[in-house]
Order: sequence, then C-alpha cells, then structure tokens
Amino acid sequence: MNNTYSPEERRLMILKGIRQNHTNIEIAADMGVKRWTILNDLRAMSYHKDPELKQAYLDKETRQLASKQSTLTLRDEKFERMTGMSLQDKNFENMIEYYRAELQLIRKSKDECNAITGLSKDIRKTLKRNEILTGNRSRVTLTAKARDYLRLGN
Repeated sequence: MNNTYSPEERRLMILKGIRQNHTNIEIAADMGVKRWTILNDLRAMSYHKDPELKQAYLDKETRQLASKQSTLTLRDEKFERMTGMSLQDKNFENMIEYYRAELQLIRKSKDECNAITGLSKDIRKTLKRNEILTGNRSRVTLTAKARDYLRLGN
C-alpha cells in the first residue's frame, strides 16, 4: 500500500475517519502514517477554519448526544415500568420525605418566604431543583404540587 498521500487526500481521509467516530490513532493506522501527521493536519485544518472539519465535529457531537439521550430514555422507561412512576416523580417524593420536617414548618409558618430563607442555601437549591420550591430570592414559596403532597400526607 502506498503511504504517501497528498495533503488533500489526507484531509478527506481524516474527515471520513471523524465521521466514522474513529480516534486520531485509528485514522493514522488506517492511513499507515504516524499519529503526529494526523495531529498536524488537524491543527492546520483548524487554523484555516476548514468548514468541513467543523461540520464533521458537529455531526459527531450530534450523534453522541442522540446516543446518550436514547440511553437516558431507555433508563427512564425501564424505571417507570419497574416502579410505575417517573424518575422525576420518585425524586420529588424522596425529597419531600427527606425534608418533611422542614417543609411542615415552612407550610405552618405565617411567612413562608422567611421560613424558607432560614434554610441553608444547599437545601434551598436541592428543593428548587426537585420542584418543591418556586420563585426568586425575594418571594420563594412552596409549589402547589408540594403543598398538596404535604397536605395529603402521602
């Protein structure tokens, strides 16, 4: 096999390798050249703002995100089949149960906002992330969903 490729042939082979999710080492092995040749060509392509290189990397990132999303979807579906509820709902219930004492005090207080600001910043962030608290710094309150859950005493 002839290992002497023109710069344009190397460029096309590098782009093809990136589109096939090959690493730099795999591209170099396919071409029969040293890895540094590939790295130097990539550096030159990047320096000259090669639009095809940019598109190849964007396509690769899109494929990776789609793969990750499908994995997450499968995980969530499996969890829902096992428990009968979504992962977000289960997290919500777990957080309500874990912080039940604090939440009951907040619900019974005359000024929810002051009671909530009395909690540590980490707890407030966790409760907000799990959709138990809503609002901004000046007016933070329990969500209707959390209020109903606490009232029903599930």
